[in-house]
Amino acid sequence: MTSDQHSCNHDFTGTDQPVGYLLMRVHRALRASIDETLRPHGFTLPQVTVMFALAYKSGLSTADLARRAFVTPQAMGEVLAGLEAKGCVIRRAHDFHGRIQPVELTETGMEARKLCHEVLARAEAQMLSGLSADERITLGGLLERCLEGLHDLPSAADARATPSRRVKVRADP
Repeated sequence: MTSDQHSCNHDFTGTDQPVGYLLMRVHRALRASIDETLRPHGFTLPQVTVMFALAYKSGLSTADLARRAFVTPQAMGEVLAGLEAKGCVIRRAHDFHGRIQPVELTETGMEARKLCHEVLARAEAQMLSGLSADERITLGGLLERCLEGLHDLPSAADARATPSRRVKVRADP
């Protein structure tokens, strides 16, 4: 695969690209690489995300899994159906809530998760191949701090509670 397959047309060039834009480009290229490496194994990134989430915490609901995989609950239904067809997950009836069906990873799902972990590790290693071990640690730490900074942003409720100044925009004659 060439780097052209993962690049996107952009107006920003050189080292002065906005960091947010660079992050979006890296995400897009990484996602394309992951999708390409998972395809021969018959899995999608949302399916892998579900298997990782269930290995960490069994019995999650469809809504919980949808949030973790960044898909809608409706799309998660399709993701789970695909994993069920492969024998990777099972859904059970909830003891108290008729509509909630906790999802559990099967033995087959655990094996598939291991395979997918190896595939994802190779994609990440390829992405980081131009960085030294120290640079990788630094990058991870910096990205964690970026996430913390975003979590410190005022919530929508805070924004509504704070009086805002309205800016009048003049229409051109």
